[in-house]
Amino acid sequence: MTSTPQLPQQPSYKKYLVWLLPFIALVALILLMKASGSGQTQQAPTEVKKHLVNVMPIQWHQQYVQKYLIAGRAEAPQMAAIGFDLSGSVVNLLVDEGQQVIQGQILAELDTQRLMAQMTELSAIFNRANSDANLAKLSLKRVIELVDKNLESAQRLDETTESVNAANAFSDEILARKQSLQVEISKTKLRAPFDGSVVNRLVDKGAAVTAGQTIFTLQQNGQLEVRFALSADYANQLAIDQVVTVLSQSSPLLGKIKSIAQQRRLDTRTVDVIVSLTEPNRSILPGDLLNFAINSEVNSTGFWVPRKALVSSVRGLWSLFVVEAIDGELQLVAKLVELLHADDKKAFVRGALQDAELVVIEGVQRLVPGQKVLVAEGITTNSVAGLL
Repeated sequence: MTSTPQLPQQPSYKKYLVWLLPFIALVALILLMKASGSGQTQQAPTEVKKHLVNVMPIQWHQQYVQKYLIAGRAEAPQMAAIGFDLSGSVVNLLVDEGQQVIQGQILAELDTQRLMAQMTELSAIFNRANSDANLAKLSLKRVIELVDKNLESAQRLDETTESVNAANAFSDEILARKQSLQVEISKTKLRAPFDGSVVNRLVDKGAAVTAGQTIFTLQQNGQLEVRFALSADYANQLAIDQVVTVLSQSSPLLGKIKSIAQQRRLDTRTVDVIVSLTEPNRSILPGDLLNFAINSEVNSTGFWVPRKALVSSVRGLWSLFVVEAIDGELQLVAKLVELLHADDKKAFVRGALQDAELVVIEGVQRLVPGQKVLVAEGITTNSVAGLL
């Protein structure tokens, strides 16, 4: 019986070799990674950079000064609406709006034909009256001679004397009527009552006007005046000839108080104060609005801080960043305050603040509560050292 040939058996270590090689590769990779990392130096963690802030110590006040601006209107020293004293037809207009005039200058003229005809009539009557008066004087002279010769009665002398007086009176009456008519003729020429400029011209040439109708509006040249309406309390603090400052859009001007009204206006319940400007300024025209600053002391406790130090908060309140020492470091603390008064640069506030606290005065939009900060130079060492 023949036997079947058998294959030679493989060594047993080869079946473990399949698992050993990946394990050796993994160990080598781990050792390689450790070797590559051991050559790098360890860096110490960097500190958080602190923000540099500008601060100022605040001071407690028992009152503050509130500034009010009262608006007033610039006026010319004199403003007149002028017209003729009699009615008639305008035959000539010699000036127009915006022109400068001098006192006594003729501005307009009325038709004088009717008045000149009356003057001619009165002149003829006056001549006749003078003739009658001369004749009466001659008659009186003859009567006196006859009376001296007892050829005429005393009654006749008296009658002749009174005739002379009547003729003279009539002559004087006609002369007075001529003078009155001459005044009327002179009033047909409208003249400027003062040096100034024409603001308005309300009629045209050829228009029929009535007595008193406004033809021109004139304003006087010279230093302007400003009328302010103040309450009686503020007006009583002022005095005549007191020098004050009037604010315009271009620059402040000096003025002197010209008058203070002694009664209230019924519509506004205010007192008019007129300030005469003492400095010339061509940029200011009648009708411009100017301001008058009044300071009023208000009794209220609080602190003055820059306006740019305030941050809007909730319920109409504001916040301030105060520098305080916490755990040996300077940190920001937000404190709510109430705004009592503010002007262009600073504000008066009250709240949970203390005297001499350091308040951040600018750059508050980049800050948050609890932030660690450094104080900029300029604050005294004692102020910062007192916090630490």
